[in-house]
Amino acid sequence: MTEPTPPPPAPGTASDAQVHVFSPNAALVDGVPVTAPPYGDIQDVVLTILQERARQLGGPTPASITDNRYGGAIRLLVHPDGSTEQLG
Repeated sequence: MTEPTPPPPAPGTASDAQVHVFSPNAALVDGVPVTAPPYGDIQDVVLTILQERARQLGGPTPASITDNRYGGAIRLLVHPDGSTEQLG
């Protein structure tokens, strides 16, 4: 007998994406390395990835971001339209 496959998460209920920014052009998003193009900013690349995830999920996606450039951490909610809001 096989175990039933759990249903996918409902839109807007995804677990936090884990983002770790190392420099102005390098980060990890859920353990996957990403880089910014020359003269680009890693913040733009990360937000684009999170926005695409929100579109695929059909609703906002939360993200926990640790930024070594500033020594800080923040939680954001990224919406499919690219807008963001800070979570507590």
